[in-house]
Amino acid sequence: MNSPHRLTDGQLAFLQSTDSPTIANAIEQFRVRPRHEGYLAGPIRAAFPDLGVMVGRALTVTMRSPVDRPADGNGFWKLWEALESAEGPVVVVIADESGSPDRVAYAGEIMVRMARRLGAVGMITDGGLRDLDEVRALGFHFFMPYPVVSHANFEIASVGVPVVVGGQPIQTGDLLHGDCNGVVVIPWQILPQLSDAVDTIRSRESSDIEYIESEEFTLEGYKAARNYGA
Repeated sequence: MNSPHRLTDGQLAFLQSTDSPTIANAIEQFRVRPRHEGYLAGPIRAAFPDLGVMVGRALTVTMRSPVDRPADGNGFWKLWEALESAEGPVVVVIADESGSPDRVAYAGEIMVRMARRLGAVGMITDGGLRDLDEVRALGFHFFMPYPVVSHANFEIASVGVPVVVGGQPIQTGDLLHGDCNGVVVIPWQILPQLSDAVDTIRSRESSDIEYIESEEFTLEGYKAARNYGA
């Protein structure tokens, strides 16, 4: 599952050193999408915010938990084969198809160890995950709305198809950036210029902070500096 896009070591290091809100602000400068698109919304949160930034290519999966038959295990091999062939680092994005996402944990320590061995650095889901202490100790990222204690009767329904998680359409190969603030999708076409855009954002925010905290601060002065109402 090779991608036409390349993530260099330098780009990866830059992305890992930058928080997600700054990345989101920098992407706005390119006007490649509406401002209300390109990020996960709703209750999905970083389970281990202390792990810092997660960066990786999406590998999309749908999972479900049938209640009227035994689960089908064939999908697991499709997942592992797709993960093994993907260019890393990879983030497994799991979309719930069960209709009861709070009644099933789609991954825990064993699945995480396998995914990590094959190049994954994290998982994102609108369903549940488990084994939080063990997974955090591995340095593996979980983004989810809640933990669920049981794996119930889950199975993998599809691998590599487009999904919608947290209100955001995600395709296999999308570049994802997440931290304690949430997850943003980085358009590949702007990646070469993103570092300069981040520098612009940081410079602007530094100037704002310096003025707001200065003895010279006035509301009218800040309004003039930011061209409010212009």
